[in-house]
Amino acid sequence: MEKSSGVQSLLPGSSRLFDQPTNWFPGAEFAGLVADRGQLEIRSVLTRQSGACKMTATFSLPLGFELANRLSSASGMAVAAVSPRPFRLHSPNQQVLGTIEGNFLPGISPPASVVLTARNWETGALEDWIAYSVQPTYSGAFKDVARLGTQLANWVVVGAVLAIMVFLLETAGVWMCIRLGGNIATAIDDLTGAARQISRGNFAWRLPVRRKDQLGDLSCRFNEMAIALERLHKEEAAALRIESELQVARSVQEYLFPRVAPVLRGVTVAGRTLAARTVGGDLYDFIDFGQGRIGIVFADVSGKGIPAALMMANLQAVARGHLREEGDGTGASAGRFVETLNREIAGRFGDNRYATLFWAVYDADIGVLTYVNAGNPAPVLIGTGGEIARLDSDGFPIGMFANARYTAKNIRMQPGSRLIIFSDGLTDAQNAAGEDFGDERLIDCCRTVAPAIDAEGVAERLMHAVAEWSTGTEQFDDTTVVVVDVATSCPTQAPGGRPPQQETVVPGTPPATDFAVTA
Repeated sequence: MEKSSGVQSLLPGSSRLFDQPTNWFPGAEFAGLVADRGQLEIRSVLTRQSGACKMTATFSLPLGFELANRLSSASGMAVAAVSPRPFRLHSPNQQVLGTIEGNFLPGISPPASVVLTARNWETGALEDWIAYSVQPTYSGAFKDVARLGTQLANWVVVGAVLAIMVFLLETAGVWMCIRLGGNIATAIDDLTGAARQISRGNFAWRLPVRRKDQLGDLSCRFNEMAIALERLHKEEAAALRIESELQVARSVQEYLFPRVAPVLRGVTVAGRTLAARTVGGDLYDFIDFGQGRIGIVFADVSGKGIPAALMMANLQAVARGHLREEGDGTGASAGRFVETLNREIAGRFGDNRYATLFWAVYDADIGVLTYVNAGNPAPVLIGTGGEIARLDSDGFPIGMFANARYTAKNIRMQPGSRLIIFSDGLTDAQNAAGEDFGDERLIDCCRTVAPAIDAEGVAERLMHAVAEWSTGTEQFDDTTVVVVDVATSCPTQAPGGRPPQQETVVPGTPPATDFAVTA
């Protein structure tokens, strides 16, 4: 402590005072290795001043044997304290290489000096001093080698463990690959065998489900597919059986239509039908009454397919059964005949089943057609000069109302005239653009047919024209046509003919005075 009275040491038992240099001292603080009076010390100086009082704290640690022992223990080499002396550079003729070798090869050369740079406490200059000597020892080298060996052993152990782990992983991978490959091969063999059974028609074959994984799921999916195929096969077999039965039914139904057209003097009659499905609900039939008279039954049953075909067959059987009861179905008996059919059909096939009917009796000897139109599309009568008359309906379709009444009408067919009776499937046939064939095209088609062509040729022409019109579209309704063609040389009345009560004359033809119109 510096005061006006002098310098005083505050450490008890210490009489040493450190002179503080004034030329080079940096200021209030200093720390470093210094050379003071031939001794090397680690010194730290801290100065604080308050007013006239200035306090300087100096800490000093001499470099001696205690520090050398600590350095020896830490470095593993023989560190010895020597008397501090300034370091002098080697002369050029000294063998520096030998000195360096002695520093690193234990026991060969003298200890190597440790050069420390210290600050001269008096002058502040940096100086090189020798305070310790270092010499490598065999024990240290052995310890280093042992330490290196221990480290290498540790790495060897780590490497061995890693190698074992890799080997185990590879072994597990190979085992898994072999097992998975075996499972896949087994699954493929099972699938191949099952596919072979399915291809042979054995749809009852099932795969064994061996595992509960993706391969097992594949087997389950295959079994589901086999079940679906088996069901489809049964359905297809049932459909084929039904189709075969329908073909038989169609063959039977074809026998219900006239096999041979009736032969009349000067008149040809023909009919054609085409069902929308395998069997249809359209009916036409020719009944030969003898003496130049024929009956024509033309009906279109509501609906299509098997139900309509059954109702059509029943209607034909009922019609033929009651004709004998109602006489020949001409005159007043024609209306009673249709009423009888209506009562028989009404309600027999359900409330929503009915049939349009055109019943006609043609007498070739007198050229008169007696008819009843019960809801059928009006037939077209084409006169000799191309005149058109329509035989319109004035009654309900049969089967709708059991108490319905029907009245017969008469019309004379002059030589060279043609009567076209058709179902709505003919005029309702559509082309690809959705246009109906229609009555106009039907009439135009009939007019283009040459007079020399008979009824069969006219019927073929009409069916062909409708087929061409509806090319590329699906037929949605039964198509039927009946043609009655009167030759131009046919007599209109034979001796002793039986005139009806009334007559409606085709426009453009001369009236017959011995016929009257029946209302």
